[in-house]
Amino acid sequence: MRRHSFSLAFLLCACGSSAGGGGGSGASAGVAGSGASSSGGTGATSGSGGVAGASGAGGTSGTGGAAGAHVVIQNGELRIDGVPTFLYGGDLHYFRVRDAAFDAAKTEALWVETLDLMVSAGMNLVTTYAAWDYHQKGPGQWDFTGARDVGKFVDLACARGLKVVFKPGPLITGEWPRGFGTFGAVPAWWKQAHPEALARKSNGQLFNYSPTGAADQTQPTYLHPTYLAAVKEWYAQVLAPVKKHLGGCLVAIQVDNETNLYWGNRYGDVDYSEVALTHYRGFLQKKYTTVAALNARYGKSYSSFAQVAPPGSAPSWTTPRKDNPWYADWYWAGQALSGEYLGELRKMLEMEGFKEPDVLFFTNDSPFTLLFTDFSLRNVLVHDGPTKNPIGLAGLDLYPKQFTTNSHLMDQPFQADYFVRLFDQAGDQVVATGGYAYAAELQGGFYAYPALGQPEVRPAATDQLLARSIGRGLKGGAFYVIRDGLNADGSKYDYQAAIGLAGNTTARFTVMKRWGAFLQKHGADLLRAHEVRNRVAIVTNGLYAAPQGNLLDDMQRLLTIEQPALFGWLAAAGFNPEVLDLRLTSAATLAQQKAVFYLNPDFVDDVGAQKLVDYVGQGGLLVNFLWPGRVSDAWQATAASTALSGLFNAKDDGSWQWLNASREGTVNADFPGFKGELESYWYESKWTPSGSVTPFSWERTQPFGTNGSVVGWLAQDGGKKRAFIGTHVATRFNQDDYYALPTAEIQRATALARYLLGVAGESPIVEASGVRELAWARRSDARTYLFVINDNASAKTVHVKLHDLAALGLVSGTSYSVSEALNGQSLGSKTGSALSVSGIDVALGPESPGVVVLEKVP
Repeated sequence: MRRHSFSLAFLLCACGSSAGGGGGSGASAGVAGSGASSSGGTGATSGSGGVAGASGAGGTSGTGGAAGAHVVIQNGELRIDGVPTFLYGGDLHYFRVRDAAFDAAKTEALWVETLDLMVSAGMNLVTTYAAWDYHQKGPGQWDFTGARDVGKFVDLACARGLKVVFKPGPLITGEWPRGFGTFGAVPAWWKQAHPEALARKSNGQLFNYSPTGAADQTQPTYLHPTYLAAVKEWYAQVLAPVKKHLGGCLVAIQVDNETNLYWGNRYGDVDYSEVALTHYRGFLQKKYTTVAALNARYGKSYSSFAQVAPPGSAPSWTTPRKDNPWYADWYWAGQALSGEYLGELRKMLEMEGFKEPDVLFFTNDSPFTLLFTDFSLRNVLVHDGPTKNPIGLAGLDLYPKQFTTNSHLMDQPFQADYFVRLFDQAGDQVVATGGYAYAAELQGGFYAYPALGQPEVRPAATDQLLARSIGRGLKGGAFYVIRDGLNADGSKYDYQAAIGLAGNTTARFTVMKRWGAFLQKHGADLLRAHEVRNRVAIVTNGLYAAPQGNLLDDMQRLLTIEQPALFGWLAAAGFNPEVLDLRLTSAATLAQQKAVFYLNPDFVDDVGAQKLVDYVGQGGLLVNFLWPGRVSDAWQATAASTALSGLFNAKDDGSWQWLNASREGTVNADFPGFKGELESYWYESKWTPSGSVTPFSWERTQPFGTNGSVVGWLAQDGGKKRAFIGTHVATRFNQDDYYALPTAEIQRATALARYLLGVAGESPIVEASGVRELAWARRSDARTYLFVINDNASAKTVHVKLHDLAALGLVSGTSYSVSEALNGQSLGSKTGSALSVSGIDVALGPESPGVVVLEKVP
């Protein structure tokens, strides 16, 4: 029986600026070009150089965007004055890295010391919040001098060749001003003076972010005019000292921070203020136009939109399914509220003269929900690309290690792999980046929970995070935080950072420096490189972010935890899948995939259902998990939902939940290459399928373990290929106990993936031969990069097999130099044919990554 992850994130948010949400309109003008990387990852323009901007480090000139554009994303490259630039750096809090007595000279010396260390690590980027309450102690009382001289801080960064992403909030999260349980940085005096402008709970009480109810942790309601007027004044004050760097080192503005209604429970806690409720009813009117249309959806008889009250608690197992649209609308109204607020903030920034293409605009989110053991503790606004990206390209916050209850390397091993892909697709589809993903926050440590200790974020976790994110397509990012510091009350902000409070560098700094050297040499080429992906896709559906009742699946867990687990399952089987949001994916894009994997909680919007039906009709293999999708998101059978569920024509024989501590049981399985028990998680749905099908999995009946109802089957009649699996098979691949799974269990699970993809006619392009060993590729016209990971607790020589030379950009008769570039180790030279026959052996330490670079011998 396995021990499960225990998330202390339930106490509040989970990270330095923690976890996901959004909504909005407008267009991001600083993004040019189009076209995402295609399956198979053909290369783009060749080039060399690296992390531009730090001490004049390399980078070849590009054409840039529009004439005179200072900073632009074009064809997957961020270009600064035409120079392709891989941003790599850290988040440095000038308001925390200061003298305890606020001495100006000593504080400046700390800034200089830290910035110089960052440059020495090969970094070219510094990001920072600006903390409103650090600068305004009362009405009209502004202080930007001495230890509060943010303009001087930015001057020092620019003088060292660093690029700057400025994050003026007004909301910054950041455990500011007193560490855990506090959320910055609207001044407490302002909130006390304006209770009418604060967020409220469903019972009318003020929402409070603090688990202890600290008086200063009430928070503003986003669209209250009094609050927006105060923000406008704050922006005018804080942007003035840095405006001179427009067109220079200041390359981006982050609009707010993790704008998701304060990580609060959408159902009962945020936001029920009058302003928010007025917005909610306006959202309903915009969506339905008439009350009659809303009544038809809800099964109600309202006489006006003003009569509609939002739900005050979350849906549950006993919620009538007919009420689910009401719950979903309240959720999406929250996203729309966040988006409109962000749009207002961007307008204010532009009014202060900060416009594209002089700067880029970013937003940001952590893409996960808050968990208590295996369950969502509360329903938050998780990241939504179509909401955030129109305001500013959504930066990704990655925190795969947050729990204190285990000693494993990561709690979500495939969080980075999956979400880099998803953010990349959403950015490209919404604002046409051409394939660009940026991490606003890469986990650079973690804080301590009161009484419960501090999660151990080992240097190896940082090493792997960089390999998994850059290897999957990340093209810029900053560590949160780069240096420990002091909170406003003088208490220590101990984050296990790369640079300690006293200025000492840690083992994490060594890891960052090694990657900095790698990116200085290869960063510009990686901007041009495309990932070599199988023609296989994990298809998610962002509509599933809204909690729904009377289901066996927690929707937010399904979206944020189980989907990355599918990625880990396929990666462990040797495949490198696409990640596609069904809402943003065209039929033509789906048709490029030989197989599509879809977690189906038994409802699908009509547009999405029809896309999946059409995909099967075009000859692709749809692997559908859990349920057949018998109703639409209106919770009624429609033509589209009936067509989708009809692909899996079967009689429902009920379901069985695994209620033991590990939430795990087994099903019987029998398919080519495997016969025996296969692990199943959470529950199994049971069926009697009709027509010409090939069952491969059954209920394991007790006490003798004989086959019961069918759980999984394959159908290929009429040229339509589809597989149904009525359970979760991949859960453990994105939990901490992935590192302790028995070898045989991993092999059983990956055998199923290989069987299904064999039916689709797809095989690995490049793979590592061992268990808990991964390998995948990126390629440019100049080089092929093999990212290799050893997830085992002991050192391994990982054998990498190269199956498809053409997809990897290699030619059988050509000689290639082979090197492990992270550690500068030459592995000799081989011809393409020799590589195909003998592969490559890469010696890696425990839980360590490597990057093998293949380059044509002149």
